[in-house]
Amino acid sequence: MNTLLINTANSGKLAEYRRLFAEYDIDVRATHVDVEEIDATPLEVVSHKACQVREEVLVDDTSLEIEGADVGVHVRWRMGELVRYVGKKAKCAVLLAYRKQDFVYVCEGVVDGRIASASGDGGFGFDPYFVPEGSEKTLAEFKPDCYNPRALAVKAFVEKRLNRYPALFDWEGPWQKG
Repeated sequence: MNTLLINTANSGKLAEYRRLFAEYDIDVRATHVDVEEIDATPLEVVSHKACQVREEVLVDDTSLEIEGADVGVHVRWRMGELVRYVGKKAKCAVLLAYRKQDFVYVCEGVVDGRIASASGDGGFGFDPYFVPEGSEKTLAEFKPDCYNPRALAVKAFVEKRLNRYPALFDWEGPWQKG
């Protein structure tokens, strides 16, 4: 069995990654480096995170794009606002990335859907508010891998559907604030 490291302190996320990678005979271990998050595009955020940990350690970032709203990478701080967007189209994305020398390799899992009134007690984060296209249930009620952006990102990683970008070590722009 192959082993990889992912940087996370979130036990729920770690358990999900362990399950998802185990399907490909890959064991997941966790590191925990408290990384600062820049206030930028999802790609820039995950690229910068990958440059704050050791080479070849996976990092991830989740964003939620909502029609007519400025949520994106700030979703964790805007959870209380999601009820205002019920019925709006949305897209959730998980980016997985790692750095090797001066490049960051990124893959993506994306699910289109809509925002709904909170329902269900499974999952975490915005799962109770997100209904994937093709489903009538929120991700907190029903989260098969075909609707799970993390599962789709893991599949892209295993299939080596990665894009390469220059490493983003330095940042002079704004930082995310909770």
